[in-house]
Amino acid sequence: MFSCTYNDNIKKVYIELTQKCNLNCRSCFRSNWKREPADMREEIFTRLLADNNVRKAETLVIGGVGEPTAHPAFIDFTERLVHDNMELTSNAYNWDNETLAAIVKHYKRVTVSVDGLPETFKEIRGFDFTVMAENVQRLVKAKKEAGIKTPLIIAMLVLSEDNINKVRDLSPILKKTGFARFIVSNLLPQTEEDKNKITYTPYLDEKKRRFVHAWYPVASANGIPMKTPMTKINSEHRCAFVENEAIFITADGNIAPCYRIAHDGQEFGFGRKKRVQAAYFGNILEKSLNDIWYQDDYLDFRFRNFASRYPSCIDCDYVECCEYITSSEADCRANEPSCADCLWCRELIECP
Repeated sequence: MFSCTYNDNIKKVYIELTQKCNLNCRSCFRSNWKREPADMREEIFTRLLADNNVRKAETLVIGGVGEPTAHPAFIDFTERLVHDNMELTSNAYNWDNETLAAIVKHYKRVTVSVDGLPETFKEIRGFDFTVMAENVQRLVKAKKEAGIKTPLIIAMLVLSEDNINKVRDLSPILKKTGFARFIVSNLLPQTEEDKNKITYTPYLDEKKRRFVHAWYPVASANGIPMKTPMTKINSEHRCAFVENEAIFITADGNIAPCYRIAHDGQEFGFGRKKRVQAAYFGNILEKSLNDIWYQDDYLDFRFRNFASRYPSCIDCDYVECCEYITSSEADCRANEPSCADCLWCRELIECP
């Protein structure tokens, strides 16, 4: 068992205010859910608010699977959190004046989903690019009027065959709109329809590298720093959630280690269908975050991930015939849950 001998405190808390959304994007994790999405209840939020680890965390990220601003108490919850470093992930679709004012006042960083040029954007996200762009420009204007430089506004694109040819031309548009940074992540397909739209490969892909090499000069010339994911499997295993000492609180109050295993669902890794099972280490209504963080099973899980003590299913010789690959429940080294097929830890998928 892993024994903490250093300052292993919770530094980053992800808070999922809601699993509901005002959109129905094609690549969303909710597309294969069989359960009814929920809003965080007052009882759960009050318990969260009273937890010392939430108050002492270096960063609070208001995000998750749903759209935070769609929660009926988004403004109230935001104002009650009272934290010096809050971040928001949003689709920037329905920012009324009150919502915009709360964002300007309380958040240091806002990440907005931008999945391509106007035509592609509408196909993927289901609403006009101009709606998102105008709301971002309203946020930029509100910052100027308030005489502040935050929140920093970041664009995040999920890369697929649908938009890989659009990225180069998107950079100057994002800069003109008011974005300060541009993060590109890869698609983790949730449906049969999308499983062949990935642009990464298990091994080196010269075509993809040429795309990436063409994007950087354009982004730099337009003054918008750009971060891109790996184009092939990274041999190093690195869990950003574990290394950043992060914890995820679902809208139901359940405690998960990351986005990927916060909810039941499915994914297609290199075309292979996998059943993803939620892995919870407790619920905030029953235990404090500190008690959950230091319980034996969570300590063991974090140590295994930090030390990469799990197999690599992606490039295993038996990947095409192994039963373990069909579920995240366990792997061939008896790890439960298993991160052996996780694309986040191979730096193919980025998180806000």
